[in-house]
Amino acid sequence: MQLNKEIYKTLTILCVEDEEYILKIYKELFGLFFQEVYFASNGEEGLKEFKKHHIDMILTDQMMPKMSGLDMAAEIRKLDATIPIILVTAIDGNETLQKALDVNITSFLKKPFTQESIFRIFDTSVKSVIADRILLRQQQLSIDYSQYQESISFDKEKLIIKDESRHTKHSLSTYYKPLDILSGDSYIVKKVSDKEDFVFIADGMGKGISASITAMLSSSFMNYYISKHKTNTTSILNLKQLIDQFFIYIQPNLLEEEALSTTILLFNHEKKELSYAIFSMPALLYKNKHSHEVATIKSNNPPLSPYSQSFKIDTIDILNLEKLLVYSDGLNENMINNNTTYEQYLLEDFLRAKTEMEFRSFMQQKIKKQEDDITYIFLSTED
Repeated sequence: MQLNKEIYKTLTILCVEDEEYILKIYKELFGLFFQEVYFASNGEEGLKEFKKHHIDMILTDQMMPKMSGLDMAAEIRKLDATIPIILVTAIDGNETLQKALDVNITSFLKKPFTQESIFRIFDTSVKSVIADRILLRQQQLSIDYSQYQESISFDKEKLIIKDESRHTKHSLSTYYKPLDILSGDSYIVKKVSDKEDFVFIADGMGKGISASITAMLSSSFMNYYISKHKTNTTSILNLKQLIDQFFIYIQPNLLEEEALSTTILLFNHEKKELSYAIFSMPALLYKNKHSHEVATIKSNNPPLSPYSQSFKIDTIDILNLEKLLVYSDGLNENMINNNTTYEQYLLEDFLRAKTEMEFRSFMQQKIKKQEDDITYIFLSTED
């Protein structure tokens, strides 16, 4: 009888037998084929060994002290419905056979047995079940590896995202909660100098890894450019020059049909001005200290594509700024119920909230189940 040694070398077997000489035979025989062989001298010990180790198949005698093979099998079936269990018995009556059927014994091995008869059982009755278990194990290994890759990818995302919000003029507050580990959203908040703060949110307009890579490349460039500017000069950051260089960098990395939505803000605290270039992102929400209403600062550019050639930068006065909300569209597109998105409550919650913590509380009370990435930056002069 030819066994696939490569397969059996990946499996473990539990042998339950009260006769010492038979256990010795099992040890010598199965040690040649299986990755690991575990032994027990009765059903109680067998059950303990099963719970202690990862077992792929079981070979057990029926008549044993303390707990029979079938009684042990019945307990094991409560824990694992598919593991192959081969019962070594003479099958002394219908009662034994019926109980064996009740606990789903995979196959029977009659006494006295030979090496060939054992292998024949393995090769026929157990083969399909073993194949299923190997497939499940391979699938789990694949899932584990995928989860590991996603985990280190998320660690890389967190490394790329530079959040200096606590060091900015108004201590900007950030909220970043991707729906999936590989998010299409990214952001950075950088203190350029005592005079300037820089805010950037990117939303890759694609799916999965492609959108995530685009967003992370964008944040990486902004981090590099701002850091280089801080190192090499004390001059005011030239926003037009930054965006020009960003176009040169990111456009060759965009796919033919890909686009990037992004908000780029530069706060000049000395001049009390906010310069902005918004590429097809949701409007900024702006509250003036002397107004009871929320103003919106709408997008002034189409989404950035491989063919974009020009862009517009606008500037507004922030002398009387009370609070500001910058966000990606995942925030307002999350569903509240079957017919309503959070967009219908966004203005109201922003107007009511004096701080980012209040705004977050209002939002989380409504968005019970997140369905999209949520990224926002909240500025409040009252924080």
